[in-house]
Amino acid sequence: MIKENEPDYIKRMHEELDTLGLRVEKLKAFYNTRYMRRLPEFSCYLLKKQLKQMKAYRDTLKLRIMYEESEVKEHEDASH
Repeated sequence: MIKENEPDYIKRMHEELDTLGLRVEKLKAFYNTRYMRRLPEFSCYLLKKQLKQMKAYRDTLKLRIMYEESEVKEHEDASH
């Protein structure tokens, strides 16, 4: 997914997106064991809220990456 000619900040955003994806999956797995772990209801509420915010940030980060990549591509096309 990461290209060699991408600017460093786009590579970092891709790395952050990958890391965030792993964290979302871990949190989902933990949340799905809430009854087995007998977590208090308020803790479950906070976990669900955190998961929702992480997913929203992941979607925003995907949009930023798409925008930055299109800007780079547009700049390359204009310079040729």
